[in-house]
Amino acid sequence: MEINHEEATVTKQRMVLVYCIGIFAASWALQLIGIYSVQGNVENSAITPWLVAAMMTPALGVLLLMAFHKPAREDVLWKANWRTLAFAPYAVVIPTLVAFGEIVIFGWMGWGRSAWFQFSTGGVQVSGGRWLLGRGAQTWPTFICNIAVTATAYSLVALIFAVGEELGWRGYLQGRLIQRLGLSKGIICLGLLWSFWHLPLLLAGYNYPENRYLGALIFSPILLVAASFFMAWLTLRTRSFWPAALAHGAGDSIAGGLTASIKMTLPGLYLYLTELTLICVVGLVFYILLVRKGDSVKADSSVSFSTEGGNLLGFSESDGQ
Repeated sequence: MEINHEEATVTKQRMVLVYCIGIFAASWALQLIGIYSVQGNVENSAITPWLVAAMMTPALGVLLLMAFHKPAREDVLWKANWRTLAFAPYAVVIPTLVAFGEIVIFGWMGWGRSAWFQFSTGGVQVSGGRWLLGRGAQTWPTFICNIAVTATAYSLVALIFAVGEELGWRGYLQGRLIQRLGLSKGIICLGLLWSFWHLPLLLAGYNYPENRYLGALIFSPILLVAASFFMAWLTLRTRSFWPAALAHGAGDSIAGGLTASIKMTLPGLYLYLTELTLICVVGLVFYILLVRKGDSVKADSSVSFSTEGGNLLGFSESDGQ
């Protein structure tokens, strides 16, 4: 029985390696073809189909594993449950607040301002963006409702594409890495894989056009490691990848739009560092929530995860060795 268990563990580890090699090869190939097709101009919309196809490779890899290696099915957190609805507001609100934090910091420091909003004690003048409750002068309660409705709608639409990544990252790979490396190391490893999976595109100037190498090799890895603690919190609390996919959608849609509205008077490096700082703060908060004693996160009965620093969260320390 022990031998069978060890053989099963080795097989799962091999499947993780095969999975990672497969999705990296497929995604990098699609990214490189897309970059070549637009002659390196990643702002050209003609690259979009290639990026969408690359974005789907983690989910496709999981589906292939589930189809041809049935034991892998027990490792995929693909089912929704009532807790996914309970945690959905966090998935939308946190990325939206981070983006507004950037807007507030830039206005306060005099580094720039949002082209969409003029804030006052009485309300907000909304002059840009596609808001479901309209533009114009709005009281604070109306403005907050407008943000909430629009952010939720956009996040749900972007969720369709975010599933392509998150079924792989949080739905499958996160659990296997935590089981193998422990809670913190597993999440850090996942964040690094998530970042370097985007490497060809980042090196071509996507997301960090003014500092492409610094962005690809420093900013993005740190940012996505920090974000991974928030995403892990959503996933482990709900035992489902869906809230993380919703958060990913919120980051790509409403948060991305709000950040893009900032008209800067300084180089883009200031925006990159501000975003990085805020997301690192978020990552630290959710790291603390994940590892604090008495946290209500519990492992699924079929998987034992480990964590550094003792048997927190009900995980087995020995499984990560």
